[in-house]
Amino acid sequence: MVLSTASPTWGALLALASVSYAAFPADQHIPPSLNLSALDHNSLFTRWRPSYHVAAPAGHMNDPCGPMYDPLRDEYHIFYQAFPNHVGFGNTTWCHAKSKDLVTWTDVKDWRNRGMVAIEPGPAFGYDWLGDFSGGSYATNLHGEADGNLTLFYTGSRSQPDFWQDPYKPRTETQNAATSSDGGLTWQKWEGNPILDGAPGGWNVTGLRDPNFAPIPELSEILGLDPSTFYITIGSGIREVGPRAPHWTAPANNITDWTFHGSLFEVPINYTWGGDRNRTGNFGGNFEMATLYPLVEKEENGGDGKTKHWVYNFGAEGFESFGHPLTHWSLFALGTVSRRDNGSAEFTIRASAPTDWGNSYAVNTFWDPKGKRRIAWGWSDEDFAKYGLQANGYQGSLTLPRELYIQKTHNVVAPAGGAPEESGEIWQKDANGKTYTVTTLAQRPLPDVVAGLQGNKSSHLGDVTVDGETKLNGLQSDTYHLQATLEKWPENGQVGVKVRASPDQEEYTEIYYTPSNYTLTLNRDHSTLIPHFNRTAFNGYYEPYVLASSNGSAAKPEPLTFNIFVDGSLLEIFINDRLSLTSRIYPSRTDALGAALVSTGGEALFKNVTFWDRMARAFPQRPANSSSPLHEDPYYMTHVLQENEWVDVGYQIYDGI
Repeated sequence: MVLSTASPTWGALLALASVSYAAFPADQHIPPSLNLSALDHNSLFTRWRPSYHVAAPAGHMNDPCGPMYDPLRDEYHIFYQAFPNHVGFGNTTWCHAKSKDLVTWTDVKDWRNRGMVAIEPGPAFGYDWLGDFSGGSYATNLHGEADGNLTLFYTGSRSQPDFWQDPYKPRTETQNAATSSDGGLTWQKWEGNPILDGAPGGWNVTGLRDPNFAPIPELSEILGLDPSTFYITIGSGIREVGPRAPHWTAPANNITDWTFHGSLFEVPINYTWGGDRNRTGNFGGNFEMATLYPLVEKEENGGDGKTKHWVYNFGAEGFESFGHPLTHWSLFALGTVSRRDNGSAEFTIRASAPTDWGNSYAVNTFWDPKGKRRIAWGWSDEDFAKYGLQANGYQGSLTLPRELYIQKTHNVVAPAGGAPEESGEIWQKDANGKTYTVTTLAQRPLPDVVAGLQGNKSSHLGDVTVDGETKLNGLQSDTYHLQATLEKWPENGQVGVKVRASPDQEEYTEIYYTPSNYTLTLNRDHSTLIPHFNRTAFNGYYEPYVLASSNGSAAKPEPLTFNIFVDGSLLEIFINDRLSLTSRIYPSRTDALGAALVSTGGEALFKNVTFWDRMARAFPQRPANSSSPLHEDPYYMTHVLQENEWVDVGYQIYDGI
């Protein structure tokens, strides 16, 4: 039964939902007592759905895969793991979209009828029969030639489970190639797959997945190899020892011929750089989606235009922490690379911290030769504890594409305890012996993408002094970008922004900074009235630099520029390009659109308060409701029925919804 939008009484609506499936009116508040699991499939599809982020047209999606730029056709590509026509994880497939400008996207072939599928699992008990997991791509053929062919590397799964704390069967994960000769419209898996079958060096691994590959001439120079050599990094770990960063090389004329060179660095299980995971995160027990690359510091970001820094981005499967209620972290390590006596590369960590303090994970990066920049994509999962999942009709979104860059800040005064030795930054004393130059990895949503999405429709509110709460008038949607620079704040209390607030304050989400402990908190206690949805808070550490004055006046903390992106349920928060925090919120009320500036404990000054409402859609060729029928697979599809060497008969390989 489908309800009309003629505003039935709540009693009638609840009675209908209790005895049959009922679609929910899009213009009505969701009463807390409504059983979301009793609603029709896709009946809440447009309620919280992001529109200016890249996401699957419908169904389940997770990791970003194979981001790249094709110079021959002047096209950007992004793939993502997906399970079309299902909202649960399973039968992992790569789906595909492309763009000319990274702003607006089209599904390759079609958004309907699985048209966006690039590769999917092969026949039963083969090298990738249980899923085609993440990896990278490059505009080359298998002989390293830029002839218009495109190549992707991915991990094939043939046994379960594959969680790092569970027993791992040897050769569970394989590394494979697929190529395209028509710009990505169709893909052919290499007949010689798997390229890598099993763990390297006799390792007893906790995982081995997500191959990223590219030539790195700067690394070849260090190692004394041909500049065209390809390098492959894969996330891994050794059981009861610790996570590992294995890498391989391949000659450019045959990028299926890999040579193993050990781990770039080694750390024990549950390792934390600097000892305080509330400041720098945790390396866990297994790495995923790992990438090594150099970045030159640019003059516009405080650099000299020539000094090179090495970055290792990785996902860490591990342990929850206070303020981080997830068993995985997205991290970076900044450091140096040298050549070992055996000819392999060694990475020495000099700084490390989260790339995102929230739920952005599986960060996949690539070098954009057109824009001469390193671009990163992350994945933000839903966070409603699977309640009402089929009514939602989809799961997951990518973050905005972000530029990763080296940020150097000069004339920084050390904290009271002295310059930290192990933090998210590298502290180098200046020649005057008093101040420091501080180097770190920074990130920001691609400025050209943000500009393209928000157009010219800004609302500038100017400078706003707040003591208590000041409402920001004019916001009329749940798709906007809010920017404000906090220049003055009280020493005690909290200061920040309230978003997705209903007029009567029944629902709201708080983003507040606590200067006394340098903590940004995303407080979701009141973000929704719907029971069962997650409301746990996320914390991020941010200690402002104290900058020395050039005119002899007292040093003072740097201003804090907030950039907050709201897109349906998806929330991305940035401070000074050095902190990001991604999460989800699900207001039940359709009028939970308000925003306000907040300060407790005294007066705060926000400067240049501006918002851009009603951002453009990332997929203009799709309808707003791009839902597809959801399948509920029978037992014979979700369970193993034949004897085989990988999983037991009767084993359930996915949920089937």
